[in-house]
Amino acid sequence: MSILKYLGGALPRKTIFNNFFKEKLDFELEKKFKGVCLLHHWLFEEKKIYLSDSQRFQVHSCGNDGWRALTLGPMFLGFVGSLVVALDIMLIPFHGEEDTFHWWLLYLVLGWNLLFLNLMPVWGRIRTPNLAYFDRKTGKVGYTFDIHGCDERDEFGNCCFDWRDMKCVLVNQSTDQGGSRAFFPVISHKDRDKYPQTKMTIVVTELAQNPIYCLLFWERLVRFMDNTKALPDIPEYEGYRYLDPITAEFDKHNNRPEVYWRDMSFKQQTEIYDDLYKEACEIDWYNDAPQPEITKPWQRWTPEPERKETLNWKYKAKRLFMQLTCGIP
Repeated sequence: MSILKYLGGALPRKTIFNNFFKEKLDFELEKKFKGVCLLHHWLFEEKKIYLSDSQRFQVHSCGNDGWRALTLGPMFLGFVGSLVVALDIMLIPFHGEEDTFHWWLLYLVLGWNLLFLNLMPVWGRIRTPNLAYFDRKTGKVGYTFDIHGCDERDEFGNCCFDWRDMKCVLVNQSTDQGGSRAFFPVISHKDRDKYPQTKMTIVVTELAQNPIYCLLFWERLVRFMDNTKALPDIPEYEGYRYLDPITAEFDKHNNRPEVYWRDMSFKQQTEIYDDLYKEACEIDWYNDAPQPEITKPWQRWTPEPERKETLNWKYKAKRLFMQLTCGIP
């Protein structure tokens, strides 16, 4: 495969695979059952327009933002603590008469996870993390933090740059001392020496040993910013398609059903993504001609509504388990 030819410089601003896809979780059940997270409803109260208007903005957290550690760090510690507790439980038959179960450890882990999952909604109101939002309507890229030398502001008073002045480079770097390497798309202004703060390392997957994930991410972003075309027909845009004039008109002439992706379970969406990922690995990203875009996905995939999760005891038990063992709201 010719993917490695991309590693020498910026990725081209074009689409080859043209099978855009990104799963979307259905948060309706999550809104109805908050578990032991008392302020869970705060997670869904988006006051910033660039966080709520998904038909106009695509928002990405900077992978090099230290604020991410405040979110992922406590979750990781809670998960590790839960593993230690589980191990301690498994070793109970081997405990001596004087070596009893360590109840203090169980209380510590539960207290940590309960504290974190109830503080997480508060942190989102204290400080907005370093974000970049790509504005399909204006063709601008805005930042939620100040950038030295920036002389243009958008309607929110934030620094912004023209989309045509942004570039994406595929970076292959070592992740640990064992020699493991991973790929990351790094987006920045084309004049990075003048605007070094525009550099964003995007986290596309936790297992980034294959550059395909990065290429698929870049294609989806390039396609989203092309406001001469309707939005790609994928789950994350279905609830907002009617708000984009070009997309609404396209759907009308395309006889698109009002609800399609929302009739699918997240698991079924994931299966579709896995199939498309396999197809993406089989094409020559450097030499092959662009593939046709899927504009009528309902002719290829049939929703299976019976697979969708319901608000039953199994769902509630799973949510409580994730909250108490990992601190995930």
